[in-house]
Amino acid sequence: MNFLTASLAFLLFLPQGVSGPADFLRPPGGTLQARYDTAVAQGRASKEDTFWVAYQMPERAAAHIVSPDGIESVRTNQPERVGLFLLVRRSDGAIDRIRIVNLSQDIRVHDRQVYWLGEPNGDENGALLLRIARISSTTQVKNDAIFWLGQEISRQAGEDLEKLATNDPEVEVQKQAVFALSQRRNDESIPSLERIAKEHPNSAVRKQAIFWLGQKRDPRVLDFFEQLLKK
Repeated sequence: MNFLTASLAFLLFLPQGVSGPADFLRPPGGTLQARYDTAVAQGRASKEDTFWVAYQMPERAAAHIVSPDGIESVRTNQPERVGLFLLVRRSDGAIDRIRIVNLSQDIRVHDRQVYWLGEPNGDENGALLLRIARISSTTQVKNDAIFWLGQEISRQAGEDLEKLATNDPEVEVQKQAVFALSQRRNDESIPSLERIAKEHPNSAVRKQAIFWLGQKRDPRVLDFFEQLLKK
């Protein structure tokens, strides 16, 4: 191997386009939505096919997950600093993927620019996640946005989830909204699930609500099932 060949081989193994938080671009704007729109506009004006738009999510209660087989888990050691990273396409400005990143670790981003939106409050976070859930053309992105909307502690987020469970045109998205509702506090989730179980026009979504109600350990649920059996 001559000197030129060896030099080229060495260059191939050097890190290409690696950036950290200090390198992230910070678009201007008085609100999260304004900064997001500016970031997308800036990213679409660049030459990259895709780029990241990211921000630090508000602190939240530990995520409570109940699986269909009855195993319950509560993640009590979630990192205090969690980032939501949205992979956006330059061609149409649509979100291709959602990633959750532990910001307490050493973050290195390869080959793509990151537009950093800062640390929004819970209402702004919920509003952006709701918008993503409503306008995304990708079911997985919708479902991911709905899940993290379900982890948002504001009451408005719960009301938005119930609207998605009722009004979204995709049944699978409605089911995901029901699941996200089921992960919220009982005082909030049980009344919503009961309304869906009684009033939703789609039987599959009603069954989903009934199933998640059945996972609750709350006397109100027993009263609800007793009323259903009497009908």
